[in-house]
Amino acid sequence: MVPPLQTIRVEPFDAPLGADVIGLDLARPLGDSDLAALHRAHLEHHVLVFRDQRITPSRQVQFSRRFGPLQIHVLRQFQLPSDPEVLIISNIVQDGQPIGLGDAGHYWHSDLSYKAVPSLGSMLQAQELPT
Repeated sequence: MVPPLQTIRVEPFDAPLGADVIGLDLARPLGDSDLAALHRAHLEHHVLVFRDQRITPSRQVQFSRRFGPLQIHVLRQFQLPSDPEVLIISNIVQDGQPIGLGDAGHYWHSDLSYKAVPSLGSMLQAQELPT
């Protein structure tokens, strides 16, 4: 069964790159034409923002796989045990130990860009953001 089309609108930021994707519910199955529209938007805008999504890590992995094979980060100690494709990034320390990679977002970088076939991109799901 083909999932029904979602009404997706891409609104570019008033900036050199980036766009908001509006009208997409990542918790619902994504049809091929919706996926193609997202892929075109990613190639055009380079950074896509999907606001107010409520998806599980497993659903995030499932969605990400639609764009191609996933790479598992080399820092195994911060992988989500249930979904090793997810790398935990956090500045939270519990019992003297960081719960995730704490310095991942200080400067722009590209994960695993040294690979023979680098990733198309990375997907970050923010759980808590400063105002």
